This record gives sequence, structure tokens and C-alpha cells, in this order.
Amino acid sequence: MTLRGEFPVLARKFRQLAAAWRALEVSVVEDLPSGERPAASDRLAEVVTDGTADLQPALRAMDAISMEIGRPISIEIADSLHAAALALLRTQRRLDDEFRCHRAATELARAVQGRGPRWIGWARSIRSGVDGCVDSLRSTENTMLRCWRETAELAMRFGIEEGSEGRR
Repeated sequence: MTLRGEFPVLARKFRQLAAAWRALEVSVVEDLPSGERPAASDRLAEVVTDGTADLQPALRAMDAISMEIGRPISIEIADSLHAAALALLRTQRRLDDEFRCHRAATELARAVQGRGPRWIGWARSIRSGVDGCVDSLRSTENTMLRCWRETAELAMRFGIEEGSEGRR
């Protein structure tokens, strides 16, 4: 597939990732059972809120890339891909460090232990949301890698330089 063909796919994948992350945020924040909250719930709420904020530059970058489609390849596209790649990296680290590692899983299990079925359901919905984010993240990363490969090939072929639009 060509770079111009990959851009719409990448934009769609980012929107899907943002939707999966939003579903996780709903599980963590809005589906929180009433009553006394464990400290872990506040920490997870902060994590998902920060994650939502980290995805916003990537979504704006996808808008910027969409406006570049049909024009000669420029440094702006590389800058937008870089912003998007940073968001993917931060999302991956956030998922791994705050949800998927042994410490995080143990902390969540301890937080809901003995609190009843609503809390256990809350923890399960978080795990399910994390799984959805991981699947979407992997798919987005694969598309991002294809975009980088296409961009690098074009740069090698046509010599894209800062401030120029390259040749085509």
C-alpha cells in the first residue's frame, strides 16, 4: 500500500484507539461503584485521564496528515507521524506500567477484595477495557510502522528536506 493509502487507515486506527481508551476511562471513572473508594481507583482515574490527554496530540496529528493527502510529501507529515508515535509509546507504557504489570494487577485485585460483586465487576470491566486498548494499540502500531516505512522510502527516493516539499 502507498503512504497516501496508509494515512486514512492510520487515522482510523487512532480514532479506534481513542475510542477504546475512552471506554476504559468510562469503566474506571464512571462505572466506579458507589461508596467508599479504594485509593487505587483515584490513581487509575488519574492514569486514564492523563492517557486521554496524551492521545489528543496524536488525533490532531492525524487531522494534519489528512490535510496533507494529495500534496507533495513534506516535513510536516514526518512531524505529525512523530507526534503520533510518541502518543503510541506513552499509551503502551501507561498500559504496561499502570494496568498490565504484576504490581498493578495485584493492587487492583487487593483494592476490590472483600468489597462485593459490584467491585469485582468493576475490576473485570477494567481488565476487559485494557485488553481492548492493547489490541487496538497493536493494530495502530502496525499501521504506524507501515507509514514510517513508506515515509522513509520516499525520503530516500526523493530527498525530503526540512522546509521543502520534496520532489514527486
